[in-house]
Amino acid sequence: MTSQRQSPFLLDIRDVTRAYPLPRESVLRAPGTVQALKGVSLQVTAGRSMGIVGESGSGKSTLARLAMALERPTSGQVLFEGRDLNALSAADLRAARRDFQMVFQDPYGSLDPRRAVWRTVAEPAAALEGASRRQQRDRAAEALAAVGLGADALDKYPHEFSGGQRQRIAIARALITRPKLIVADEAVSALDVSVQAQVLNLMADLRDAHGVTFLFISHDLAVVSHLCADVAVMKGGLVVEHGPVRQVLSAPQHAYTRTLLASVPELVPPPAF
Repeated sequence: MTSQRQSPFLLDIRDVTRAYPLPRESVLRAPGTVQALKGVSLQVTAGRSMGIVGESGSGKSTLARLAMALERPTSGQVLFEGRDLNALSAADLRAARRDFQMVFQDPYGSLDPRRAVWRTVAEPAAALEGASRRQQRDRAAEALAAVGLGADALDKYPHEFSGGQRQRIAIARALITRPKLIVADEAVSALDVSVQAQVLNLMADLRDAHGVTFLFISHDLAVVSHLCADVAVMKGGLVVEHGPVRQVLSAPQHAYTRTLLASVPELVPPPAF
């Protein structure tokens, strides 16, 4: 039965844990577990993008997969617009997915090299909305235009584009269902610094022009500060600090946050949201 608990948030993560089994060391003992998340609660308000920062192994990517309902939490709830994603039927979850999409870290590995760009970009519209071939192509052209790529990109293949252009294509694919939330998991970390800036500016433009809310996963506070209104700092499967970006950057309360800030040479103060 689908949860009807109401939430004022676009994404409401409530006391979520996630445990993974360790390899069995002996046939005489049950395998142990590792706790990737240890009771994480976060709320994302529509229109206020949130950054999740922390070192490798802190639980950031696990949290991203749970937010996208790609994995189920061991305990706790993940609510999108008040609905518990893990309590939905398969059909209802499939229908809900048009409202939240994901951009992955590697623009080289996230695009099918054997498919023309328009087919890759249109795939969510085909799978989730049953769009016709003509509708798919038209929607792909619209989405590519939104990320600054022309109609000449439609029939090309991923190897014909630079890394930054490939990530623009991945963002176009995420945009095609006109989602309310895009989860970006280290979406610029594989790019050169100058290309990172271009993609971040694009995301900011999409946020402002189309009302897209981002859950932006990164290890880099400087990157997050330019896109997000709020930030949560993770360490060891826990959120150790969270709040408005300007507040956290100007007066960090946790020692780990101060360590992260110290590793950023010159952090330009983020704009007011």
